[in-house]
Amino acid sequence: MFSVRIQTEPIDLAALDEANTPTRGSAGAQVRFVGKVRNDARSAAQSHLVLEHFPGVTEAEIERIIALARQRWDVQMVRVIHRVGPIGVGEDIVLVDTACAHRLAAYEANAFIMDYLKTEAPFWKQEHFVDGNQLWVEAKSSDQHVRQRWDQETTPATAPLRIGGLILAGGQGSRMGYVNKGLLLLHDLPLVQHVAQRLLPQVDHLAISANHDVADYVRFGYPVFSDLPNLQGQGPAAGILSATAQWPATLDAVLIAPCDTPYLPADLIPRLRQTLLSSPDTCAVMAATPSGPHPSIALCKPSALLRLWGHIQQHPNPSLRSWLEPLKVRPVVFDDEHAFTNINDHATLGAMQTPAAPQSAH
Repeated sequence: MFSVRIQTEPIDLAALDEANTPTRGSAGAQVRFVGKVRNDARSAAQSHLVLEHFPGVTEAEIERIIALARQRWDVQMVRVIHRVGPIGVGEDIVLVDTACAHRLAAYEANAFIMDYLKTEAPFWKQEHFVDGNQLWVEAKSSDQHVRQRWDQETTPATAPLRIGGLILAGGQGSRMGYVNKGLLLLHDLPLVQHVAQRLLPQVDHLAISANHDVADYVRFGYPVFSDLPNLQGQGPAAGILSATAQWPATLDAVLIAPCDTPYLPADLIPRLRQTLLSSPDTCAVMAATPSGPHPSIALCKPSALLRLWGHIQQHPNPSLRSWLEPLKVRPVVFDDEHAFTNINDHATLGAMQTPAAPQSAH
C-alpha cells in the first residue's frame, strides 16, 4: 500500500494504529516518523504556523519521492500524511510510515522520504508569533546538505535521469501582432513542431504548454497543458507550474524551452544534463552563448520548478530570469549563437525562411 494524504485536520495516530495497514507477510519491520511543530522562537514566542501547499502538485511530488524510495529499497508500504493550514505548537505536522522486510531498509527508506519532503515537496511555512508578527520561513541549507547524502551514493556520471521536455507556447505573441506564434510556419512546418523535433530524441517525455488553439496543438500528438485558472496572468510561470501539476511523477528533471527557438542543438540536453549531474548543489542549469545567458532554456530539477510557486507569490508575473537567478543556476555555454535564435518578430521569421538559414546546429 502506498498512499499520500494532505489534510487540515489533526493526524489521528490511534485511528491509524487501529486500521493496521496490511503489508505482505514478508514485511519484518515498520518505521514511523512523526514531525511536530516546535517553538522555534527568534524573538517573541511562536503561537502557531500556517502551512500552504500547491494542490495537485504537492501530492504528485510526494508520489515521485515515494517512487524514488521504491527504486532503492524493497519497500512494501509507504504512508505519508501531511497537514496544511494553521497548526499549533506541539501538534503533529507530518507522518511517514514505511514497511520493509528488514529494519535497516525501513529506517533508511523513511529517512530518505523525509529528507526529500523537507527539500523537494512544495510546502510554504509562515510562522506566527504571540506579538502579532509573522515570518515566512526560508529553506535551510542544512536540509539540502542532509538530502545530498543520498545523491552522493550514486555516481553522477552514470546516474540515469528521466527527463521531460516542456515547450512553452502559451504566450500572446504580442510582438508579432498577437498571433499564435507556435503555429506560424517556418519552411512549411509550425515553429512548435521544429522545437519538438529537436527535443524529442533527447527527452523521455514531451509536452506543450498552450492556451489558445489548443486543438491544433493536440494534433501534434503530445500532451497539451493549459494554464490552471488560479495561475492565469502569470506569464510563462503559469505554463510551467500548470504542467508541473499534471506531469509524470517519475521524471527527474524538465527541460523548458520556448516555441520560437527552432534550431536548438542536438546536444542541448546531454550537455545540460552532464552539468546538472556533476553539481549536486545545483537545482537547475541554463543554456548560454557568448552573447549571454538564455534563461528561457533551462534544465530544472523538481525542487527548482517547485520554488517557482513561492516566487510568484512575492513577484507576480515574473520573468524566468528573476526566478532562476536566486537559485544560482549554472550556465552551460554553447558556441553557436544561431542555435538559440528567438523568432520574436515577422522580420526575423522572414529572414529564417531563406534557404541559407541553417537547418541544424550543434
